[in-house]
Amino acid sequence: NLSRDPAMIFWLDNSESHASAPNENYGRELLELFSMGIGNYTENDVKMAGRAFTGWTFQQPIPLYPYGLYPAKFVYDAGDHDDSEKTFLGHTGRLNGEDIIEIISKEEATARFIARHLYNFFVADEPQVSAWSVVPPQDQGAIDTLAETFLASDGDIRAVMRVLFNSDWFKAARFKRVKCPAEFIAGVLKLSAAMREPEPSLAGVGIQTQIMGQALFDAPSVEGWHTGKEWIDGGTLTDRVNFAVAQVRDPRKPGVQAIIRRLGANGSPVTPSDFVTRTLELAGPVPAGADTRAVLQAAAESAGDLRFDDEAATRASGERVGRLLSLIVAAPEYQFA
Repeated sequence: NLSRDPAMIFWLDNSESHASAPNENYGRELLELFSMGIGNYTENDVKMAGRAFTGWTFQQPIPLYPYGLYPAKFVYDAGDHDDSEKTFLGHTGRLNGEDIIEIISKEEATARFIARHLYNFFVADEPQVSAWSVVPPQDQGAIDTLAETFLASDGDIRAVMRVLFNSDWFKAARFKRVKCPAEFIAGVLKLSAAMREPEPSLAGVGIQTQIMGQALFDAPSVEGWHTGKEWIDGGTLTDRVNFAVAQVRDPRKPGVQAIIRRLGANGSPVTPSDFVTRTLELAGPVPAGADTRAVLQAAAESAGDLRFDDEAATRASGERVGRLLSLIVAAPEYQFA
């Protein structure tokens, strides 16, 4: 599990935690950010957790020159573990790290904290984690349902996700979350179908997520990224729009070609209104509001019906599809999932 991961042990200094000098960093973050949230434990619980995880460290193998992946492995050093009696969240005994995790997993606060994380990730944006101790959930009933399932199933995440995905509030919550950069870029690449398999240019995509505020596998802190509307500011929004427009404005891109073929499948002219409606559907669907639809409608009407009578008309229509898609991916509604 995560507590045995050498990267986590190193990142949160547990490899520097010894029976004679416990380091509380991992115990604190485990309680504050990974399981229960602020306000549901005491400072003494943090200290006891730190003592319980002493001796949990890792071994780094000697590198084999000149190649570079040297997987570390978890090591439990019983001689460096504080095996004395401890009291944690009301439980007393010679507690080890496994005991701490078992106790935490049965707490109602843990169930609610995890439920809110799942709601934030899969359903709708919530305030940032640091505010959860003072800001109530936007859908208390949904959180109650998920938390109750977590406790009743002994922490079985599969059971919790089954309830979430089958709920009415999940099915109704479309476009309630701002796409993170990784989601946004993946969606745009799927729309343009520019990359069907790994290729050298894919390396640049990771740089794009970083420009938009999300360096992959490199969160700004152990808390992770701030989500929701905090993904968007004047600079990152411009970066998003520029990336998306560059991907979809070219009618030669396979995904744009597929939309052109769908629009001209029966060879009949496509009215501006149908052009807008069908392209919005094929691009997402994207739930355009009245203002966005008016802009798209004006753009579509400026050149009349979309025609596929001959090669020249089809080529011109393809250019128009690319331009309309550019407007769609630049619209505010396209930022939401």
